[in-house]
Amino acid sequence: MEDKKFIFDRRIKLILLVFIIFFSLIITRLFWLQIYKNDFYFERSQANSERIEPIKPLRGMIYDRHKNVLAENLLAYDLVINIEKKSNQEIEYIITKLSEILPITDEIKKKFYKLKTERKFLRFIPIVTNIDAKLLTSFVSHKYEFPDVKIKEEFLRSYPYSHINAHLIGYINRISAHDLNNFKQDQKLLESYFGFTHKGKQGVEKFFEESLKGKAGFKKIRVNAQNSFVNEIEHIPPTDGKDLNLSIDLDLQIRASELLKDYKGAIIMTHVKTNEILTYQSNPSFDPNHFVNGIGFDEWNNLNLDPKKPMLDRIISATYPPGSTIKPFISIAGLEHNQISKDFKISDPGYYRLPNSKKIFKDWKKEGHGEVDLIKAIAESCDVYFYNLAYKLGINKLSHTLTKFSFGNQTGVQLPSEKNGILPSPEWKQKRYKQKWNQYETINTSIGQGDFLVTPIQLTHALNTLLNNKKIAPPSIIQKEIFTDEFIESSSITDDEFIEIVKLGMQQVTGDSGTFRSIAHKNLNKLAGKTGTAQVFSLKNKDYDEANIEDHLKDHSLFIGYAPFDDPTVSIAVVIENGGHGSSVAAPIAKKLVDYYFELAMNHE
Repeated sequence: MEDKKFIFDRRIKLILLVFIIFFSLIITRLFWLQIYKNDFYFERSQANSERIEPIKPLRGMIYDRHKNVLAENLLAYDLVINIEKKSNQEIEYIITKLSEILPITDEIKKKFYKLKTERKFLRFIPIVTNIDAKLLTSFVSHKYEFPDVKIKEEFLRSYPYSHINAHLIGYINRISAHDLNNFKQDQKLLESYFGFTHKGKQGVEKFFEESLKGKAGFKKIRVNAQNSFVNEIEHIPPTDGKDLNLSIDLDLQIRASELLKDYKGAIIMTHVKTNEILTYQSNPSFDPNHFVNGIGFDEWNNLNLDPKKPMLDRIISATYPPGSTIKPFISIAGLEHNQISKDFKISDPGYYRLPNSKKIFKDWKKEGHGEVDLIKAIAESCDVYFYNLAYKLGINKLSHTLTKFSFGNQTGVQLPSEKNGILPSPEWKQKRYKQKWNQYETINTSIGQGDFLVTPIQLTHALNTLLNNKKIAPPSIIQKEIFTDEFIESSSITDDEFIEIVKLGMQQVTGDSGTFRSIAHKNLNKLAGKTGTAQVFSLKNKDYDEANIEDHLKDHSLFIGYAPFDDPTVSIAVVIENGGHGSSVAAPIAKKLVDYYFELAMNHE
């Protein structure tokens, strides 16, 4: 009996011990959770019930020099789907039901899923952007059927003059997976895009992105277990982006667009003293509004595969042989190195034979120009005069002078994707082709052919450098508040007398015997300049027959000029692809735009 009682007591004690240990563990755990780890779990619980929602700033407006709006923000409405904790099947079901009341195409669905894949952290993905009033009303009448679809107010970037300013202003587009990968390389950059869905992708929108985009704010809110709003805890307002006042004149832009409408090409007009850009026109163009919420795949392919290249900014990203527009600068080289003077003359029979060679270089004028001095050589664009000059100078002296006018280098304009162009030289050829330079190439360089390539903006920059006879600041698309001459260096780049001689030759281009003599007696605004015709392919000693050649192989038409010739105020460069002679296409276009500039100037007084 005693043995049984002993065994019973032991069992009771063992059970009590187990209970004591068990409750001790529970108490210890409660102490650990409620006392020692209280702060940690309080913060966790707060995180579960609090949410930070970004507040996007308004993007800065873009104006022309007269406060005309070039880029603005318009209130729009998007339909967005809450994808949080939803499977692809659930999302597809929502879209299918929406398709019964809204026109949701396969293209729209592709864009939706692309954005969902790229922006994994987004809770709401837009399915219909900038929805019109009729469709919005249709959705509202069925809203109760779609608890996971919300109407979201959004400020939509808009470009009221679309095609006219597309290459200059550029566009914004949704932040892509590629953008996000770039952001991840820079923590500060990543943080600066907190709350943003778009960024500048081309033109002014891209170059001035940091200034235009502003800084996002945020609000911290408390939600309940059903993820419904309870109250606002904190509110930090956003900082809107800064407005930009461009140097562009919208009236000139519209006129330039009209003048270019039937051509592929570019027009750029600048102020001679400040190097401000007044007109920036590239054609054909595109509608930047289509990019704002993501352009469709088919439309994007059509733009990129179009042989007319509407996406190409021909002012800074297309390069052309300068043709005879380079001759004023070649003249400076000859004067600087004492190979010619104002009165130095040659006899032009219509061709040039390279010394110690059988190689013949033809003049554009078969019968030749007769006796030619420098002024006549520029005015009539005498090739033989410049062949002879180039041979006497040699390529090194030519390149030395042309470099002072920034050929072969970017101008530094405040835009992305500017090309360098090519100023050929023995060093350049050796590096590019591993070949030695020959004298034929020097001759070709003298008339702006061969490997010599420039952008239209380089032509106006070089011309302004010549007219000011100083190394000038880069071309500017921002309106300067104070009218000042901006020179990088105060010293002249060459002798003032040389500049005046060349200017006299350019003045005679529009005179009675010049290549643009058709305006000799109706040149009210005193336009001076230089015509150019640039070959697209090598003739190989064959005659050029414009009537029997395919359009895309016809010569480019070029003109550079300034007005008035006695007090240069504006300069201009016009390039018309496959347009033929500079005097017949590019020069008349330049004349019309320059005349319109002075007409506007009188109206603004």
